[in-house]
Amino acid sequence: MENNTWGKAVVEKALLYAEHEWYPTDKNVMHGIDENDRYVDTPDATWKGKLLNCGWWKPNEINKGVPYGWGNASSLEEFDQGISDGKYAGNVPEDTSRYGSYHSVGVDCSGLVTVCWGLPKKIAARDIPNIADAIDFSEIRQGDVLAIRSHVMIFKEFIDKEKSQIRIIDSTRSTGKVSQREFFVSDLIEQGYIVYRKR
Repeated sequence: MENNTWGKAVVEKALLYAEHEWYPTDKNVMHGIDENDRYVDTPDATWKGKLLNCGWWKPNEINKGVPYGWGNASSLEEFDQGISDGKYAGNVPEDTSRYGSYHSVGVDCSGLVTVCWGLPKKIAARDIPNIADAIDFSEIRQGDVLAIRSHVMIFKEFIDKEKSQIRIIDSTRSTGKVSQREFFVSDLIEQGYIVYRKR
């Protein structure tokens, strides 16, 4: 089996985002319009949307996991500095046709891939086919991604000998943060997910 040091490093970086501890205050909460007329809803525990119920983080205590930030690709250093500077901790718009806020920090699904793949600028999930090659599911390894037009997630590992279930790391509006999740491979194929490897 070939050495996949790069892929292991991608997964390790993604795990740092899933396990990152941070301490927000009330100034990191926002539900409304920012100074650039961008609508912001932070996924804090007070928030419950009409479609999404992903509010989780609490001010004035330690939280774990970098929050979902629509349009964001914050490094961990930028995230921590932003929290300290009073920027909004994440942004989970129910209407994804809206632009992200320059005053929020966090990562969206493609922002997580941007930082973990070490890309020079923020990409969108739909850009994955332009920078990576589609490969067969049987060839998947750490650091590869599974993508559809609207979402991308990083492959971590198979969780059974039959290779029918996988564990991934992603940032999603449904959880409001970067986390590890498990899926049946058959379900992902049915949903149209394709495996990509960075060129």
